[in-house]
Amino acid sequence: MRHEFKYLIPNSAREDLRRYVAEYTDRDPHALEDGSYVVRSIYLDTSRGALYNAKVEGVRQRVKVRVRGYGDVDDTSRVSLELKRKRGSTSWKSRAHAGLNDVAGWMASAPDALVFSPDEQAAANRFRYFCRRYNMKPVVLVAYRREAFEGVHDPTLRITFDTNLSGRFTSRLSMLGAPAPVSVFERHFILEVKFDFHYPSWLKPVLAKLAVRKKALSKYVLTVDACARATHGRRASFAGGRVLRPGLLQTSF
Repeated sequence: MRHEFKYLIPNSAREDLRRYVAEYTDRDPHALEDGSYVVRSIYLDTSRGALYNAKVEGVRQRVKVRVRGYGDVDDTSRVSLELKRKRGSTSWKSRAHAGLNDVAGWMASAPDALVFSPDEQAAANRFRYFCRRYNMKPVVLVAYRREAFEGVHDPTLRITFDTNLSGRFTSRLSMLGAPAPVSVFERHFILEVKFDFHYPSWLKPVLAKLAVRKKALSKYVLTVDACARATHGRRASFAGGRVLRPGLLQTSF
């Protein structure tokens, strides 16, 4: 179980905040030389936006369904198939990996058409079952640049600076590597603080000085709304939409 807090921070505060965080953390060793990397995700939902509506309506127990890749993505790239279950500020994630070119066919064919490692097979089965059970389809590509820091004294601590959030509507998983021309934020970035046990006390004073508070920020909802405004001049609306109520979210992972 992970705790996750999100903050919307002005870009003008990013350099000072980065220097401050770096005093208590180490850089993500998997990042590029500049300390960052690009995250690209295609979020799936029902035709009536059940997962979108669950977030908008404030349902406490929710699920995110996405296919995620990093950096420059093409058909041969390895991607992760993720179910992320949230209850308030706590979350659980189930993840399996596959080649992007193989995922769409596997979703539509027999479950044994794609072989996963033994420790990921259960996660793959859950992802496929959930998508097929609720007829999940690709909705939107979400892309951003991430700088990640890891706790020195608390190895479960992870702090990320997510900048240049952008996206586009798409109905195909093969668009994971496509351009994301619609900008979501011009003057802000999202700070995420994730940990298993204790919130880092050293972070509280600097956030208080910035006068920012924890926000319920969903990159999926924010990007769908931004793309809807760019396309239709208004926020997204799924006709006849309903939410997946908690009883439908009892997927064990």
